[in-house]
Amino acid sequence: INDICTVKNIIILLVVVFSTTLHAQKAPAKKQAAATTPTAQDKNAEKLLDQISKRYKAFKSIKADFTYTIENKSEKQTEKQKGTLYVKANKFRLEISGQVIICDNVNVWSYSKELNEVQVNKYNPKGNAIRIEDIFTMYNKGFLYKIEDKKKDGNGHEIVTIELTPKDKKQNYFKIKLTIDKTNESILKTIVYDKNGTIHTYSINNQVPNINLKESFFTFNKTEYPGVEVIDLR
Repeated sequence: INDICTVKNIIILLVVVFSTTLHAQKAPAKKQAAATTPTAQDKNAEKLLDQISKRYKAFKSIKADFTYTIENKSEKQTEKQKGTLYVKANKFRLEISGQVIICDNVNVWSYSKELNEVQVNKYNPKGNAIRIEDIFTMYNKGFLYKIEDKKKDGNGHEIVTIELTPKDKKQNYFKIKLTIDKTNESILKTIVYDKNGTIHTYSINNQVPNINLKESFFTFNKTEYPGVEVIDLR
């Protein structure tokens, strides 16, 4: 799925894994949906979001294995990919489906194994809807949220689903559902609903915080990719 391999979607992934702040916007509401749209902040949801955000912000680095599923019900199409995301401060590395995207907070390298080609761009966080620097605080502004569901899993953990609806109506998403393991204070899954009917699901399979990641891990070393073609677009 090519659209995952953009800086915009990488930032969404960062949000999914490391915070409770998501880039979304609200589509014109259907009459039935309007009754369930929150009109004020759910204090219990806010408390849980603060709690999770505080935990993730304390990590110096993290590795997360995830499954990304994109579903278009109208076209009856579903695709699934597995990947791994690494983050240290404002640097990140995403490995998914024969592609590697690396950012050192200055440059972004997008490598395609199939083409043995890497494109290099300047990283411009201001050109994106949200900045990596903001991912732990964005939910505090511009969103309404409420607890939609609570249940126990097979291990007795309390699983909470929070629905977020943005106040800004101008962009491409109209709803986000965030699933949290309240017992472990961990994000399990995020579902992003596009206005065009596409549903993006990010399921976190495994998370390892505070792993040792060298600075060189967040730069592209072409000696590791024999014969690679470098396209510098900076």
